[in-house]
Amino acid sequence: MSKLSVLLSVGLTLLLCACSSSSSAGGDEDELGTPLRVTYVHYKSGQRLELVNEAHTGRLEQYSAVRADASRKVQTNDVMRGLVEVLMDNGFEERAQAGAAPASTGVMSWALEIEDDQGLRHIGPMPGLTPEESHSLLRLAAAFVDTYNATYGLQAVELKQDSTFFQTPTSKSRK
Repeated sequence: MSKLSVLLSVGLTLLLCACSSSSSAGGDEDELGTPLRVTYVHYKSGQRLELVNEAHTGRLEQYSAVRADASRKVQTNDVMRGLVEVLMDNGFEERAQAGAAPASTGVMSWALEIEDDQGLRHIGPMPGLTPEESHSLLRLAAAFVDTYNATYGLQAVELKQDSTFFQTPTSKSRK
């Protein structure tokens, strides 16, 4: 499947789910859905981005507490199911290794992790991949990043001592 097809699939899923009603208003477990968590780790920068569905963590629970960072976002159950489906349809399961992504590695530059009712598993680029396999993995990462960037986040974060959320503009003086 081409990158364009993956992006269109994710975009269509987001659009369709945006038009549907949210299932977070009570009900039994079947109504709430399966808790899902998808995490992207970029080892060089230390960045860790996480998407969870409302069955995993409610929006109120997540966004009402002040946290150390704003890397976790909450998405609807439908969009997360769609994201996981796109990842599975594009080879995640065939390449996945059981367990959590390594905490750090000199081998992989990034990792993508899924936690659902099937357990925890991860993928990442390993040495020796063909160019086609590398491109396939990059499409999976792009599908996650596109969904993450399209997800609205409202997280309040802690302000560390002697720091600011905004940089003071600097102007260069002319001589």
